[in-house]
Formats: sequence, C-alpha cells, structure tokens
Amino acid sequence: MAYIGKQPTKAALTASDIEDGIITAAKIEDGAVVAAEIASNAVTTAKINADAVTGAKIADDAINSEHYTDGSIDTAHLADGQVTTAKLSTAVFTGATDIGAAIVDADLFLMDDGAGGTIRKTTASRLKTYAGGVAGITSSADANAITITDTELVQIKNANDTGGYLSISDGDSGATANSNATDLVIENNGGAGISILTFNNAAANIYFGDGQDDDAGRIVYDHGTGTLTANAMAFYTAGNEVARFDAAGKLRLLHGDFGATPSSSNKGFEFRANGSTGGTLDCAITGTSNHTIINFDNGNGGVGTIQMNGSATAYNTSSDYRLKENVNYDFDATSRLKQLKPARFNFKADADTTVDGFLAHEVSSIVPEAISGEKDAVKVWKDNEELPEGVEVGDNKLDADGNTIMDIQGIDQSKLVPLLVKTIQELEARIKTLEDA
Repeated sequence: MAYIGKQPTKAALTASDIEDGIITAAKIEDGAVVAAEIASNAVTTAKINADAVTGAKIADDAINSEHYTDGSIDTAHLADGQVTTAKLSTAVFTGATDIGAAIVDADLFLMDDGAGGTIRKTTASRLKTYAGGVAGITSSADANAITITDTELVQIKNANDTGGYLSISDGDSGATANSNATDLVIENNGGAGISILTFNNAAANIYFGDGQDDDAGRIVYDHGTGTLTANAMAFYTAGNEVARFDAAGKLRLLHGDFGATPSSSNKGFEFRANGSTGGTLDCAITGTSNHTIINFDNGNGGVGTIQMNGSATAYNTSSDYRLKENVNYDFDATSRLKQLKPARFNFKADADTTVDGFLAHEVSSIVPEAISGEKDAVKVWKDNEELPEGVEVGDNKLDADGNTIMDIQGIDQSKLVPLLVKTIQELEARIKTLEDA
C-alpha cells in the first residue's frame, strides 16, 4: 500500500506527521474533511496558506462567535465597505446600556444622520456644543433630566437677546427682560402668550408660594368644577379669595360670600352691567355704624369722603378750621345773590324735560368755586397723550364728522348754599330792624 510521508503507525495521524505542503486541496476529496474529523486546534493558521480558505469554501453561518477569540478580527481583516449602514442598523451592540457619568470630550458616539442613510461619528465635545451649552449642562440620577447651571442660558428657537435664563422666542421683539423677571421669558416680534389648557370641567391654576405656604397667592380659572361659578376667574392673596370675575363680567371685591351679590348680610363691592347700556357699582356693609365707603385724597391730604350710617349716606368735603385762614364773616351776600340768574331750561339731549338751574358761565364771576371749566372751551391734545399721526400738542380734538369736541363746563350747586344762607341772615336782620322801628 502506498503512503505519503512517514510510514503510518497504529497511532492517530497528527499534524506533526504531515510535512508542510504534502497534503494539498487537490489530494482531498470534496467533503472528505468535516469539522468532526479535525482535532481541536490541529489545523492552525500556520498550516493554512494565505488566502487558501476563501468565502466559497465556508458554508453560510459556519464561522460564528464560537470560532474566533475576542479581538482576533480587527480593522485589518475588514475590507473597505464590508461593514455597511444596513449591517449596522440590525447589529446588536453588547455591553452597558448606560453611557455612564465618566464621559470625556474625546469619547466617540455613533448616530444616524436622521434620514436613515448614513451612520456618523461624533465626539462628546461636539454633542455638548450642539446641545446648546458647555460645561453647564450635566446629567442627573433621573434618566429624563438635565441640570443647567445658573451661569448658562437655555434658548428655544431664535436665540435673541431677551436676557432670560429660559427663553422661548419666535421672533426678536427688540426688548430685554426686566432684571426681576428673567427666569422664564416668552418673546415674539408680534404678539406673545402662554396657554393653559384643561378639560371643560376642570380648573386652570397659577400658584405663588414661599417656604411657609405653597399657595399664598393664586389665580384660578374654573371651567366648571363647582368650586367657583362656571367660567369664573378668582384671585387669592394670603390664601384667601379677594376678587372674582364671573362669566357675565361682574367684578366682586372683598366679599363675604363671592357666590352672592352684596347685601345687608354680605359685605363687598360689585361692578356689574345694569341693562344693555349701563353699569352699576353696588356697595354693602353688614354693620350700621358710620362707615367710610370712599376717601378722596390729593397731595395736600384728605379732601372728602362718602360715608354710610344706619339710615343715610353723607357726601363730605373737607371743612376743618385747622385747614383755613383769613376767615371773614362780614361780606355782602345779598348783592352777590341778586346777580345770580336762575333759569328754567331743557338739555338738547332731553328736549321733553324742563329743569331749574343756572348757566355755568353766568355763575363763574359770582361764585367761581362752584364752576369747573371755561366758557366755549374745546378739547385739545395734551403732551401726555398719544398723538395720532400728523397731530401736534394743542391741536383741537375732532369728532367723526370733523367738528371740534366741546370741553364742557360744570357746576357744583352745593357751593351756592353758603351764599344763600348769608343772604337769608341779612334779610332776617333787615326784617327785624323794620319790625323794631
């Protein structure tokens, strides 16, 4: 029997019994050598000529992770273009699923270009740049959270110079946030707004809190929870409701019961519509002692009040002697009174009603303190008013028909009372003189 190389023995044929190159592919029948007939590690890379094992000689899936050691396939074993995005898109990457906290700027990341066609690589440094910050943005224990230091700004959409720590901008308004309100800035080069959306029977709330009270202040719009009247807006201070608008536009202030109108048992103010063309201010107190409803003050102090008591209302103007000087009781009231010209007339706007009264300009020279305004005055634009285009300060104001608008004179007829009283006293004195004669 012919043999190759050394004379065979009863022992198994090993790699050392075969001279290099004696057994060639031509001397081995197809399929004669199978995996089960190769002893572990008997055929090493040193026994295989370069490129002797080709893809055609390896069955699909014959070489898997069990047949190579970690790191044995490196970039030198991969031809250009062999690892494609299609293969990466279905690849399984093993290892930790959390990128961890110890990320340095040089770390590399793979990402899709957004169109699913190209896998790009980038560094942690570049990711930080595109994220809109630098060292100020960090991760936290919460996987859904990021922390932004107080030296960094976050700007969404247009990066305009609003001055806000968190700025949401849809156009440059040209304005900068007030220094006391820079935590959140909403900006647009037109109108801007914030929406709070709820279900139709829920309530929308804005809370103002501090370290002692999480709802010291609050604004609430009730869509129909039953807490307020439906579609009412309420304002709270120090935890208590102090004002409410209802669906009809009524404004209630400082009420005992905001769900009811003011009355003898429900203190408070209410501004409300009264018919289709008018409005009314209701004011109610629950006590019966003298109570000031309105104070009138100016730069000199208090100058008048409106007060209620248990049965009446008083309209008071300041009259304390400590506010007055050069007091004179000796003047001729009768002569001045005789100059007054009481008349009967009707107003043009109410032709069917005749009343008694005075013409303001006819009283102004006799009791000037009773008259406000000037005779024949018209309204003019003032320097503290917003002027229409082409209008200057001092120009006349015009109505829709191009006519000048009257600046109406007024009269406070109560200011005539002292003159009437003094005239009566003078007449009484003359009568007594005649009676004593």
